[in-house]
Amino acid sequence: MRFVLAAVRIVVLAVTVWALLSRTSCFYLYGSCIAINVLSYFTIQSHIIMVVALALSVVCGIAGRTEPQWLTVLRLLATTYVVVSGGVFALLIVDDTLSPFLLQAPMSSKLLHFVLPIYAVGDFIFGTRNRLPWSAIWVSLAFPILWAAYTLVRGRTANWYPYFFLDPDAAGGYGMISIYALVLAVVIVALASLLVASTRTRSRLR
Repeated sequence: MRFVLAAVRIVVLAVTVWALLSRTSCFYLYGSCIAINVLSYFTIQSHIIMVVALALSVVCGIAGRTEPQWLTVLRLLATTYVVVSGGVFALLIVDDTLSPFLLQAPMSSKLLHFVLPIYAVGDFIFGTRNRLPWSAIWVSLAFPILWAAYTLVRGRTANWYPYFFLDPDAAGGYGMISIYALVLAVVIVALASLLVASTRTRSRLR
């Protein structure tokens, strides 16, 4: 069974790497965008975390080692972040002016925002054996806080923001940014809580 799971993860890992390379090809292949701007998107960074987590999980699986708890926490973070990035994207395209983009979006974008987040949830729920402590939930806020701080500071100097809700002019000031940030923090904590709860439930059932 562990080899089957490892094989599935290798396939997903390859697909994720392909999707990331495809989405970032505008700077390393075509030179039509700025590298640091593309790499600053939460979607890109969250899937990079997912690649690391999947790669380490594959190594553990093939070696027949029990997954250490820190790796399960890393998978928790990766799953939470890719689902949030996909959810935010889904909300953005609800807008009539953006919804046509869904049909025109390249396959790599659809994979990153919709398919891979769904896989990540399934992989975490059914592929996790460790029972995580509730304290792991709060760890999920560390990276988003650092990313938001970096984005706001760099946005002021570069006059560029990856998302409108972090742009003071587009969002309506820092007060509105704080509200958006609070909502996203609640979503992250809620999602991480559900994922942690799934590990504790499965542990009791076993």
